[in-house]
Amino acid sequence: MNERFFDLDRAVFFRVLAATLTMVLIGWSVSLWHYGELATRDIVGSLISAPIFAYMVHLWIVYARDQETDE
Repeated sequence: MNERFFDLDRAVFFRVLAATLTMVLIGWSVSLWHYGELATRDIVGSLISAPIFAYMVHLWIVYARDQETDE
């Protein structure tokens, strides 16, 4: 596997993380509006999975960018 692929591009990662956390906050707001409460497990699960999801999307973006430059 290409070692360069797994390098962290901080600018891309933090942009994706900001977008992901924005979506999490929107989801929490909708849930609070609709149900009137949030379960602790929902908050903890969101905060654990958001950075993992952001890293996976970051890898996808970096991989696609590298594929474009190789062609």
